[in-house]
Amino acid sequence: MSKRRKALIIDDSNTSIIILENMLKAMDIHTVSAKDGNSGIEMAIHEKPDLILLDILMPGIDGFETCKRLKLNEETCKIPIIFISAKDESLDKVKGLELGAIDYISKPFDVGELRARIGVVLHLIDLHERNLALANTDELTRLYNRRHFFQVFEREVLRAKINATPLSLMLFDIDHFKNVNDTYGHLAGDMILKQMGKVLNENRYPLDVVARYGGEEFIVLLPQTSRDKAIKAAEKMRSTIDQHLWDIGDQEISISVSIGLVALETMDTTDLSEIVQRADDSLYIAKDNGRNQVVVWDNSKTINQPQEELIDDQYSELQDKVSLLSQQLKKQAMNTTSAFIEALGVKNPYFVEHAQRSTEIALDIADEMNVSSELKDTLSRAALLHDIGKLGIPDRVLTNPQDLEEKDIALLREHSIAGVKILGPVGIFSQELQIIRQHHERFDGNGYPDSLKGKEIVIGARILSVANEFDYLTYSKDGLPLDKDGAIAKILDGSGTDFDPEVVDALVRVTEKQLAECAS
Repeated sequence: MSKRRKALIIDDSNTSIIILENMLKAMDIHTVSAKDGNSGIEMAIHEKPDLILLDILMPGIDGFETCKRLKLNEETCKIPIIFISAKDESLDKVKGLELGAIDYISKPFDVGELRARIGVVLHLIDLHERNLALANTDELTRLYNRRHFFQVFEREVLRAKINATPLSLMLFDIDHFKNVNDTYGHLAGDMILKQMGKVLNENRYPLDVVARYGGEEFIVLLPQTSRDKAIKAAEKMRSTIDQHLWDIGDQEISISVSIGLVALETMDTTDLSEIVQRADDSLYIAKDNGRNQVVVWDNSKTINQPQEELIDDQYSELQDKVSLLSQQLKKQAMNTTSAFIEALGVKNPYFVEHAQRSTEIALDIADEMNVSSELKDTLSRAALLHDIGKLGIPDRVLTNPQDLEEKDIALLREHSIAGVKILGPVGIFSQELQIIRQHHERFDGNGYPDSLKGKEIVIGARILSVANEFDYLTYSKDGLPLDKDGAIAKILDGSGTDFDPEVVDALVRVTEKQLAECAS
């Protein structure tokens, strides 16, 4: 095994605990123990063991209930559990495995057999961690890859929002990297990228998260870091890279980097793409202003050179014009696309009404989650258009969704892809198309069309999924609609499986506020 493992023993028998501790110590496994289910659960959360050995017959809650609660807790659900119990009935073993245990060993146990089984489980854990590390790591630089970075990024942004702590982000790339490849060859370029991974890892602060963003671009997340500290960290990174000698085999060369920095003292947005865009805008200015410098998004000033304005009036005016033109094009496209919506209304008026209600609900949720105005605009358009793919589905399928053959169900599920195909040629709905395609994905990965899971699904689609279901439940055309409390209860049942828990919580807060307003 690559590291020393820790096992938690939950058993009310001192004799069993002593035997297990001695056996695990001989396997070089650190142990902690608890004598009842409740304290065992608390210890699992606090100690974060690699493995839990769990008895069934204990005071208070028994082992089955303990296992159930451990598997329902987000902090402990992935810890492997082995039941070790005097209960030797087949039904008990089946129940234990159905609750999520990885193995079941009967007392009195054979120490050699138990050691072998634990060894197998820990070997599997080791293999899983290695595979996970490979999946999360950029092969060349050994830094985190972009996909894993955004998983961590989303969690840290939420934590900063909840705890009201600052958060900073730096995005940088290697100056004139194409010239390095052209002059010394791509092998030399790869050597520099490998060394860059090592230099960044050695010079990051303990809480910082460093990843390869793509090509010669790198990204660094600085949790709990104020603007002033982030500026110092970015300048230190720039200076370290500038002074380092980079080995390309037969010689050493110098390189520099340009850094775009965004420092959020207060979380005015939780939209990951918006935060990265701010850093990217600053990076663009740093490169345009001569490279080898740090530019901070909030005031667009260089740090290691004399302060000066970097965006002149012409640049700002051009940026405003491009933004205005984009909005005008989308507005014209929506006017054209309204013909499609009207056609869908002729096919079945319910779908147009459903789209309008879903849009209102989605925007209420988005407001509650404090997403950016840009995302709200995108979400509004996507929600209005999300069922447009049903234009190509036969009326008999749409009018009788409760009594369909398997082939008809498959046809109905194609509507999200069909919507993308219909709107794709318009050419300016790229973000909306992501939401439309993914609005039937499920948080646990059991949705369609792409079986995306968790935060792989874009936030707009996760919001629309909840809004879509809430309206369907409260305005069902296929049966008796539920009241809001009933719909909320049903959606809560799907929180964490069908739906993103954060979005569900936001919907609950929205309905509670609406209820309070009505009462007043």
